[in-house]
Amino acid sequence: MQIGIISDIHGNLDALDVILHAFKEKKVDKIICLGDMIGYFHQSIEVLDRLIDLDVSAICGNHEAYILGYLSYPHERSRIYNIDYVQQLISPQALQWLTSLPKSLTISIQGKKYSFFHGSPWDPLLEYVYPDYPDFKKFLMIDSDLFFLGHTHYSLYKKIENKIIINPGSVGLPRNGDKRAHAAILNTQSGIEFIQEDYNIPAFLESARNHEVHKTAIQRLIS
Repeated sequence: MQIGIISDIHGNLDALDVILHAFKEKKVDKIICLGDMIGYFHQSIEVLDRLIDLDVSAICGNHEAYILGYLSYPHERSRIYNIDYVQQLISPQALQWLTSLPKSLTISIQGKKYSFFHGSPWDPLLEYVYPDYPDFKKFLMIDSDLFFLGHTHYSLYKKIENKIIINPGSVGLPRNGDKRAHAAILNTQSGIEFIQEDYNIPAFLESARNHEVHKTAIQRLIS
């Protein structure tokens, strides 16, 4: 079985579509999204529609939690996060779908347990587990074989004894210096494949400017 793992799309449909195309070419059977589908960029509504149409399994990220009122955020960040735009245009169907999302997901396949979080097992919405995380040994205390995390926008593969921790990286707003769209594919027989896909970033950024996306988001995809 092949499972496509995506995270941190942040309203970038152009990036999502090249990942979905790669998944189709690689014959992915199922897609799981680790949250933060929305926020920052101007295609959040289209991203949600695409994921719903494809019956993607997803968990809640902090940006979904902002929209749903589960988490508070500094008022001055509202414009950067593009929250008003999502709240004004989201359809009742998409809002209901977001409301139904769990904060974590665990599945078992062929005797192995896979756990999915946006942040971490201890703080599913907000904790950052970067590649230099100081306490990976905490994962040894949790009854799962593989952990999939998002939130940091950094790809990660870390093995601690018999546990594996993976971050697929960000689809729409990477922060690791490689601005391509990032994702991963879990093959339940052979392991993990990380993928990075090119798309027309200058054209996307021009569209973002035309839609008055905040300069902070634009700069993060440029630099």
